[in-house]
Amino acid sequence: MAVSVKTKEHIRRRLALALPKWGALLGGAAALALSILFTSQALHYVIVSDTDGGRQRILTAADDPDALLDQTGTPPLGEHDEVVWTQTPDGEELQVRRAYTVQVTADGQTQPVITTGATAAELLAQLGISYDENDRLTPAADEVVPDGTPLVLQRVEYREYTQDEAVPAERQEIPTSLFYRKQTKEMLLQQGSDGLDTVTYREVYIDGEWAETQEIDRVTQVAMVPTIVKVYGEQAPVSEFVGPEIEDGAPVEGVAAVYSGQRATGYSASATAKGASGRRLTYGTVAINPNVIPYGSLMYITSDDGRFVYGYAYAADTGTAMMDGRAFIDLYYETYSESVDNAVIPVTVYVLDDETAAQYKAENDAILERLLAD
Repeated sequence: MAVSVKTKEHIRRRLALALPKWGALLGGAAALALSILFTSQALHYVIVSDTDGGRQRILTAADDPDALLDQTGTPPLGEHDEVVWTQTPDGEELQVRRAYTVQVTADGQTQPVITTGATAAELLAQLGISYDENDRLTPAADEVVPDGTPLVLQRVEYREYTQDEAVPAERQEIPTSLFYRKQTKEMLLQQGSDGLDTVTYREVYIDGEWAETQEIDRVTQVAMVPTIVKVYGEQAPVSEFVGPEIEDGAPVEGVAAVYSGQRATGYSASATAKGASGRRLTYGTVAINPNVIPYGSLMYITSDDGRFVYGYAYAADTGTAMMDGRAFIDLYYETYSESVDNAVIPVTVYVLDDETAAQYKAENDAILERLLAD
């Protein structure tokens, strides 16, 4: 169908009037879209933290520190305060480091330095103060000096010297009930002598004042020899041989026979003497009647009143007095004077069974070997 000229003109006029309105509307929509896009791209999360306290996380378009402090209600920056930006997984963090004053003492002077959290080494460098590995820093060089804590540098000087020193002979006491009748008696076993050491010392001076002296080396030139003395010790055994534990004056196990109220005498012999059994005689060997107590038997011997303890001993010898019954047992001593001092003592003898004695044979053999070597 053909459109008349009049109708075409009417349509043209309608379009002429509508197009400006639609163009304006479309333009505004585009501008709004661009504005929203820009705004969404500018918004980001920021954490604002303050060393004086406070920490907030906000969604903002601001990047200026002053604006961010204002938005979070954080006090404004002071003259020497600093801000530090760091990245976080979903944004950024603005750290406000407040300035404070540290009192630095070094070389007899104290001076202030302003910092926002420097280490001790950094503060000294800031003041142009040098130090070496001997000097002492409090806090340590790599530690941040907190607000309210002074920094102290102490100059340390070491001075070394060497001198010879005598080492006095020590006194070593060996307790024994051997002297139960003369408890103030002592027996000298070894005369001691002083030693000589070369000793190196280091004196420590802090800020010019002596602080301490340290021993850093000692070399023995002449060995000290101790003085060894045998002294009275209540119920301390004369013999060094061992056996079962003693409770209430008797072995706790393995006792095969007990002989109470028996007459014990004392005797001595030459240093290389052997008993009738062929065993070398030492403290801890005794003479018996082998028909009563066989050679090699291990026994424990103590006085009836418990004041004297001969200890564990082996049956190693015999004698006429034991065979004819005038004495039950003869205790061996290493000196004649000891045998006289303890001539006759009423004793109780605990004889151990063979099985129990065998448990201590190896240890007692080692003790015997040491005694014979001394």
